This record gives sequence, C-alpha cells and structure tokens, in this order.
Amino acid sequence: MTDLRDLIDDDVDPEELERLQRVHTLLEQAGPPPSLSPGLARPPASGGDVIAFPRRYRPFAAVAAVAAAAVLFTVGYLVGDSGPSTEFTVTMTGSGGASASLEIYTKDHAGNWPMRLHVDGLADGRYALWLTRGGRLAEPCGSFAISTGTANVALNAPYKLRSFDGWVVVPSGGRQRVLTT
Repeated sequence: MTDLRDLIDDDVDPEELERLQRVHTLLEQAGPPPSLSPGLARPPASGGDVIAFPRRYRPFAAVAAVAAAAVLFTVGYLVGDSGPSTEFTVTMTGSGGASASLEIYTKDHAGNWPMRLHVDGLADGRYALWLTRGGRLAEPCGSFAISTGTANVALNAPYKLRSFDGWVVVPSGGRQRVLTT
C-alpha cells in the first residue's frame, strides 16, 4: 500500500486531505482492473487482400477526378439557387428623416413580383405598402410591423406593375402617407 502523503503536497487543506484519503483507500481496496482476454487484446484479421492501383493509371485517374469535379461544380452552379435577381429598386422618403428602399426581384413563374422592403426611421407600429394610380391608393402589397424604428421584410405584388405610377407606405387601416416614391 502506498502512503497518501507520498503522492500529494504538504499544503493541502485538512478537509481535502481527508476526502483524498477516503478515495485512495477505496481505490486500493478495489485493486487493479482485470486483464483483457487474449482474443480481445489483438485486432481482428482483415479477411481481404489489398490490391494496389497500377502506377500507369494514376495520371488518368487524377485527370478524371478533376474533370468530374469541374462538371459537378458547373451543374451545381447552373441548377443551384443563387438567390433572387433584383429587377429594379425604388427609394422612398418621408417626414422626420424616414426612408425606405424597395428591391423588386424578377417576376416568378406565377406572375408575382417578390420584393424586400428596408425601412428606417418610422415610429413603431403596423404599416402597409401600397401601389398608387393617379396619386390614389390602388392595390396593397402587404403589411408589416416595426418595433425598433427599422424593418426588413419580404412582400409580394401580384399585379402588372406598369399600370401603376408609384408606391406609398401608410399606417395599417389608414390613408396618411408616411413614405412615398
């Protein structure tokens, strides 16, 4: 048996020394772990032969791997979704320094114009984006809420945009324009 004082420094707290002594005693009583049986001590046999790849084919394999990677990259680029493409951008201004930028993306297959509205400087509340015709509210494009003076929201316009002359933001349920083109 090993004396615990041979294993630790002399400046250990008496309570910690007592705890360590109990653990040390338990470990000595438990003894060493059992040995592994000889069957578990060595790794299992592989059961197969390794066939070396002939050296004369290595350059062809490298060229084939590079070509395959190039083809897969090109197909992934052509098929993958690189995000929406911006068709045009509309800027809006309002009183008190409020402003907005409306990105209109390419029309989707169903004829909808997806868009993203970036608003800054409006009072907290609920608002709606409208298309105008002849200076009047014509068609809604969605509503959004602001809680920090800014918003960045996705909206949609399922209309023929050429038949409208502007965009406005109004408080939800109201007509007072807080942002206009």
